[in-house]
Amino acid sequence: MISMGAEVSRKVLDYFRGKRVLITGGSSGIGLSTARQLRACGSHLILLARDAKKLDEVKAELQGLIRSEAAIQTLSVDLSDLDAVEAAVKDLPPDKGVDVLINNAGVVMPGHFLDLPQAQFDEMMRINFMGSVHLTRLLLPAMLERRGGHVAFVSSLGGLVGIFGYTAYAASKFAIRGFAEALRCEVKPQGIRVSVIYPPDTDTPQHAFEQQYLPDETRAIAGNARCLSADEVATALLKGMAADSFQIVPGFSSRLADVAYRLFPGMVRSIFDGDVRKAASKRS
Repeated sequence: MISMGAEVSRKVLDYFRGKRVLITGGSSGIGLSTARQLRACGSHLILLARDAKKLDEVKAELQGLIRSEAAIQTLSVDLSDLDAVEAAVKDLPPDKGVDVLINNAGVVMPGHFLDLPQAQFDEMMRINFMGSVHLTRLLLPAMLERRGGHVAFVSSLGGLVGIFGYTAYAASKFAIRGFAEALRCEVKPQGIRVSVIYPPDTDTPQHAFEQQYLPDETRAIAGNARCLSADEVATALLKGMAADSFQIVPGFSSRLADVAYRLFPGMVRSIFDGDVRKAASKRS
């Protein structure tokens, strides 16, 4: 095995070796950790993100991690600009189709519903949801023609359970869940795999950014739950994809929360309500 902050299993190596993988949000966080592990697999990488300078730095880092003939390409584009995304994808070599698309890019802004401007809702839906839909629409036809490919989506535990403070974010992540479930049903007979991962709080720059805006009630509900590393989430994603898993929930606590909410939703909501009341009482 080759280790780069996280071990890459033999099954993952075999599944991704030589494949062309496009990762959105590939310059930091979960996207970058995924790219590092795929570099160890010998995957050809196409990293899409907004910051061209950061992409250049990431490309240099990945090239220095391991000697490989696998190519690394970067696309500097704003995922919310659908025309720009389409133009960037058209520049990809037509004879080298994308085998794997990992829709990872996303933004978050927590807060009380009435305090969040409409623009925040629009931005999260444009980037988190519509960006994924649009890119999938652009790349899926070639996969269908080859009768092979894999489309993955990075949702959130907030895409399984909506909690206080995430009205905009949860809406965009629940949308990904519904889209992925319907898409899987549609394209599976044609040889296309679909996966969706639901990470809990993960140690990324985005997570660090949102901490300053979290309502007290959101912190109370989160409690002392462990924040996963980006490497842990990336490892779970790639292992799940290699195993042809549709739903991937990394972390024992997250899986427990998912099962509890599916089996005992009223109980989980009561616990959340109690946490909200306690947080409110501390302010009064």
